[in-house]
Amino acid sequence: METRKTKKSRERTRRVSVIAIGFALIIALSCIALLGYNYLFIRGINFYGNRHLTNGELLSLIGCSPKSRLFAVSTGEIYRRIKTSAWIKDAMVRKDLTGKVTVQITEAVAIAVLQSGDQPYLVDREGLRLEEITEEPVYFLPVIKIDPGSSREAYHEAITLAGILYDRKVMAHGGNIELSGARPEDITMKVDNIPVRIGAGDLTKKLEKLNFVRDELHKRNMAVEYIDLRFIDKIVVKPLKQEHKESDRKTAQAANKAKKKSKLQNVKKKNGANKVTEGRTKSHVG
Repeated sequence: METRKTKKSRERTRRVSVIAIGFALIIALSCIALLGYNYLFIRGINFYGNRHLTNGELLSLIGCSPKSRLFAVSTGEIYRRIKTSAWIKDAMVRKDLTGKVTVQITEAVAIAVLQSGDQPYLVDREGLRLEEITEEPVYFLPVIKIDPGSSREAYHEAITLAGILYDRKVMAHGGNIELSGARPEDITMKVDNIPVRIGAGDLTKKLEKLNFVRDELHKRNMAVEYIDLRFIDKIVVKPLKQEHKESDRKTAQAANKAKKKSKLQNVKKKNGANKVTEGRTKSHVG
């Protein structure tokens, strides 16, 4: 009986000890947290990966600043605040007891300008609007003139094309590259003031064909009305009508010049023959 009582007494002692240690840990951690909340401050905030947004703009987003309490705002709350910007695709927030806050940012990349109305916007690879463009700069990005609301499929096809143009660094020699079309199969890219009918699918191959056509047109100094790349086995290039007229005009001018030259030569020959006849007559009379 005494052995059983001893074992029970030991088990109770252990339980009491565990409970006491647990309470002590809770009290200690609470004290540390309280002291940390009141006496630990942010000594520095470092941002990495931001190219478009400035450090000042990011500070205003997270709502923290140096000398703020370190544990006043959690890392999760900082993440939620910074994600309110359309420019932030992802972020990783870290804190340490030295008071240092580190924010690693993945920013969105603007690949095109959306101009379906009066106000242009920068848009990313997903077609999301990043920022209004308040000034009127010369756009080095493709300009999409498609309404995302009424022509959703065509808009996403144009976004895909704009992403490929951005990656391949395709630019117009003069002016902007414009993308338009109400349906995916009607997608048209206006480059160097030439409408290029692209359509949907095989966009990379079509752009390779376009590079070939542009080089050939440049070599021949040829103006065209449009280029159609929607066919698998052929490329359609329609010459400009004015170019035909100009060619016909130049041909007619050349023909008229040739006729005038021929007439002048005939007149000269006749005048020469008359002089020879006159000379023979005078000689005979003498």
